[in-house]
Amino acid sequence: MKYKTQLRLIALLTISCGSFATTDKIKDIFNNLDRNKDGLLTRSESAKDPALWSRFKSYDTDKDNKLSLSEFTLYASK
Repeated sequence: MKYKTQLRLIALLTISCGSFATTDKIKDIFNNLDRNKDGLLTRSESAKDPALWSRFKSYDTDKDNKLSLSEFTLYASK
């Protein structure tokens, strides 16, 4: 293998491991906000995070007045 190819593979591995850590961190934050542990965040549960609370409706893409983990991930990754 060429040296540049090896460096690229190492860089990709490092980036992918970092994204897994970020995903776990986002999931932990979500679980801490989810008081009733139903896997969804209501607007009242989001009040612990004022920035999320104020933008709740813009991240509620399916308009069910709850945020799923995937909807919350959009918020948390910004």
